[in-house]
Amino acid sequence: MTKQQTLYFLILMTVCLPLRAEVKELKCDLLIVGGTESGWAAAIQAARLQVKSITLVLDGEWLGGQYTEQALACVDENKGTGKVGWGVDWHPMKRSFHRSGLFKELMDRIEAFNTQKYGTPMPGRPYHGPSTFRPAEAQVIFREMLQPYIDSGQVRLITRRYPVKADVNRQKQHPQLMGLWFAPVGSEKPDLHCTARLTIDASDWGEAIQVSGTEFEFGADPQSRYNEPSAPLDTSNYPANEMNPITWAMIVEESDKDSPIPKPKRYDDRNFVRTSKLSLSKMKQLQWDRPVRLGSIPHWPDAGKASPRQLSIFTVRRIVDGYTSLDHKTSILLNYMLGQDYPLERLPHHVIEALEETEPGASKKNIVLMNRQQRQIIFEDAKRHSLCLLYHLQNFVHEHAPDKTNSFRHFQLSDEFGTEDQLPHKPYIRESLRLKALYMMREQDGRNHDGPTKKFARERFAHVMYPDGLFAWQFHYDFHRTGRAYLKREGNKGPWIDYEKPGRNTSLISDRSVFPLRSLIPINMDGLLGAQKNVGYSSIVSAAIRLHDQCVAIGQAAGATAAISLRHGIAPREIPFQREQLERVRTALCGTLETGTPVLIWPYRDLAPAHPYFVAINRLAARGVIPMEVRKVDFRPNDRATTEWQRETKRLALETIEQSDLTLEISNEISRGKFCQQLWELIKDQPIRNFRRLTTHDADGDSILDVDDPTPFTPGKPIEWKQEKLTADQDGLLDKSKTPHSRRINFTGLHSAPLPNFEADHGFKFDQKRGFGWSRDIRHNHRQRKILPESYRDTFLFTRDHDIWECKVSNGRWLVTVCVGDSGHEQTGQWVTVEGNQVIKDVVTASGAFREQNVFVDVTDGRLTVEIGKATAGTNTCLNWICLEPAQ
Repeated sequence: MTKQQTLYFLILMTVCLPLRAEVKELKCDLLIVGGTESGWAAAIQAARLQVKSITLVLDGEWLGGQYTEQALACVDENKGTGKVGWGVDWHPMKRSFHRSGLFKELMDRIEAFNTQKYGTPMPGRPYHGPSTFRPAEAQVIFREMLQPYIDSGQVRLITRRYPVKADVNRQKQHPQLMGLWFAPVGSEKPDLHCTARLTIDASDWGEAIQVSGTEFEFGADPQSRYNEPSAPLDTSNYPANEMNPITWAMIVEESDKDSPIPKPKRYDDRNFVRTSKLSLSKMKQLQWDRPVRLGSIPHWPDAGKASPRQLSIFTVRRIVDGYTSLDHKTSILLNYMLGQDYPLERLPHHVIEALEETEPGASKKNIVLMNRQQRQIIFEDAKRHSLCLLYHLQNFVHEHAPDKTNSFRHFQLSDEFGTEDQLPHKPYIRESLRLKALYMMREQDGRNHDGPTKKFARERFAHVMYPDGLFAWQFHYDFHRTGRAYLKREGNKGPWIDYEKPGRNTSLISDRSVFPLRSLIPINMDGLLGAQKNVGYSSIVSAAIRLHDQCVAIGQAAGATAAISLRHGIAPREIPFQREQLERVRTALCGTLETGTPVLIWPYRDLAPAHPYFVAINRLAARGVIPMEVRKVDFRPNDRATTEWQRETKRLALETIEQSDLTLEISNEISRGKFCQQLWELIKDQPIRNFRRLTTHDADGDSILDVDDPTPFTPGKPIEWKQEKLTADQDGLLDKSKTPHSRRINFTGLHSAPLPNFEADHGFKFDQKRGFGWSRDIRHNHRQRKILPESYRDTFLFTRDHDIWECKVSNGRWLVTVCVGDSGHEQTGQWVTVEGNQVIKDVVTASGAFREQNVFVDVTDGRLTVEIGKATAGTNTCLNWICLEPAQ
């Protein structure tokens, strides 16, 4: 080495050594980024599964994510169309399933604390039925549940740090994340370097995923990406931040005196037209630059008369009710009502200016891609907007309240967060980035097919039940208003309101679904798992999987997957394709009580974890051993097991193990639950028959790549549910015993081939010469599915409103048979009357099933009158055929 090189080396060492000394080095088995409810659950689950060294790094001080830091203090949990009477007897829950897993353990503790402090497990008497809590009190419970593992040394907790760069080994087939560098919040200079065998990203914005270079998606998905029926056809004109809005929640509590807040900067009463004192005529004069329908805006009910205790904003998110609480004080969560949401698109002028000062083009970036300084600019304006709403409530509502001491002016911001502005540490984040995973969950996999609205949805299992499902979920695809409209004259320098963009909200609910392990695993990165809201699903599905219990379950599933991966030295990407390893993950989630309250894997409605056969039934169902029908969502464990059902269950069990027979006798006197328990005890330790993987990228060889195949071990389309056996009045087939004097009308399209012994009605208006027809022309309301061989079953005319069909007949008594249904789709709310007699009333027909109904009627005016549909239905009535014959 020359003198010059030596001098250069000494200078370099002088500069670098202090820097290196400032960086703390850590090693661990499992690194978890983010103290959200998902990160917390992953840490506890992994610790219970004996992972020796776990490091949990969070960017704040509080554990619990949306429960605590984000102040979503009314629990949103899985909801379906049916009710589960779980919990307090006087308060029926509109839950899809019984609580299970870590979520149940957490809620049991929260509700026990509430009972001790407030005298009731649900101190808010909430309008919609969720459990409630104070965020600061929940944070203590989160910490208490994790503390034993911190005390034992299994879990190391590091606060106020965030990842800034990653160590990635790119010499392997798949790049592998080896470690992360963390900087203190408020700095970009790392002071912590942590290497880990495996990392879970449970952060708010997928920061570990981003710094490691792992693939991810954000914003709206075009329909061409995942073929989702509700996705927009083209997203090229969508703003970058087309996603579920954030909301800066507020907790307000009763005060002993008036507690008005100062008027926030840029306050404008026109931001809150939903509660504004502007008259309806003046509101209509406000010209917005987007198509905002005033009729779609829910006005404050009786705003000039009601006190807050009578208003929905008071009851829908009440945390503690002063009438029933032991301390007689009311506290309320203000979270989304009356325009509090903060859309992320088309930002206000002052926000754009501030963003552009940080970096040219920053205002056009998606919030996922923004740095912390840029996000904070948006956060500060979201805070200001929420405070504007509170100011509006304290002044406008106070002005109109008959009892001035009972208005929002008598409420103050809670000081429980310890923040200078008395607001929560973070906004409620509904949508983050979406990990590009081994499988991206799609809307059509789990969407309920009953009807266009939740009103008509019926309980059923999902169209696709993933073979690697780890926990049950159900909710509706729920986008809040993603759009922002400004006044035409003032543009983005003036007031705005949020509005629902076409195609960005739907009342469709999901079916009873399972979450696949593949959606936790990156498609192109080893050593990393997703969690919280950084998992593999489309934007539409992300709107349905973001609730309190779901995020806990995602974290628990990630922690179990990580533990099995570490224990057996297998990459997570291999686990979904190796049944033995998959069953080990399921054992970790739904096994013995040593690993906590078992998780509900299969979405049965009537099974609670306390049931003695809960584990056996769940494990057998998830393995595909229990015979199922799409609508039988209750297992009924205490019902007698039929011999036929026992034989079929035993046969399916043998298909999953290497053993050729089972010493399990068929009995007429055994319950379904007990039979499952005996069967599970026989097979749970037997060598399992592995999935057959034909190729690396197409396991079942059906030319659908695994990345796009929801059921990668079932060739062709996803498994279709076995059609329930149709009775004679459900098959749509014309009764061969009809007399030769019968008259048969086939309702079909204009170009359908004529049928022997049928007359064809194509939807034309009534014609005297033809002798039948409609009160109006509905010839365009026809469908042919090309599914069934008999075209009179395969075609139909339909209405979504109310239409009248008449046919010339002789006066007298007639026997009329009406057939409704659809060979290709389920139809709901179908409605038919004949001569004023109701024959079909709100009838639901499954795909490929029909309803045939006979009725005797008396005709006195020479015309038989049939009415289909009703103007208020909003659903299809599908008329296949009618048979008329003189009554004998």
